[in-house]
Amino acid sequence: MSTPGLAPIPRLSSLRSQAVEAIRAEIISGHLAPGQRLIERALCEQLDVSRNTLREAYRQLEAEGFIVVVPHRGPTVADMTDREARSLYEVREALEGLAIRLFVERASAAELDALRDAVDALREAYAGGDAPLMLERKTAFYDVVYRGADNDVLHSQARLLGSRLARLRGRSLSRPGRPQASLAEIEGVLALVTARDAEGASSGWRDHIRNAAASALGDAISA
Repeated sequence: MSTPGLAPIPRLSSLRSQAVEAIRAEIISGHLAPGQRLIERALCEQLDVSRNTLREAYRQLEAEGFIVVVPHRGPTVADMTDREARSLYEVREALEGLAIRLFVERASAAELDALRDAVDALREAYAGGDAPLMLERKTAFYDVVYRGADNDVLHSQARLLGSRLARLRGRSLSRPGRPQASLAEIEGVLALVTARDAEGASSGWRDHIRNAAASALGDAISA
């Protein structure tokens, strides 16, 4: 099976990293489906990388949980079970709840203004119903949160989790009514952040994550 939609990578500093990003993006978007086999020769040609570079990219993608290497079959796109997704949401709730708390306690007035701007941008994306743009703007929102939280260790752990969560965010936001509910939750938390209510904002954000999990997984999240 050939792999659609992948453009050749420009020869910049790290071909391996760029190969990882290209394949990861195709998996997150659904263009590479769970269980689909990755054809080495086709990918080498499409990405304009060597087999060694591609195999290094495979190792990173396997460590991140995006692919699995099946004996006698080669790498395939990993499927995410409800149990794995639930585990990701549980970790996400803990990390982001802490990040919101730290933002309230540490963020400057300028960083708070930046957070308001990020929510305004989210509001525009949600109104347009463009799911990829929603995810892009949500990423920008998190960049502001973690910058204001001023904890590099927390941010690095969130980055490790973020790419795997992107698939779940897309699933959650595809549910009818969820984008509007999500935005209302975010705006409610912003009001608490603006009031410098660390406990309320953190609690509200944890509720937001639980609602996102319920939207993505339905009854499985409480199993």
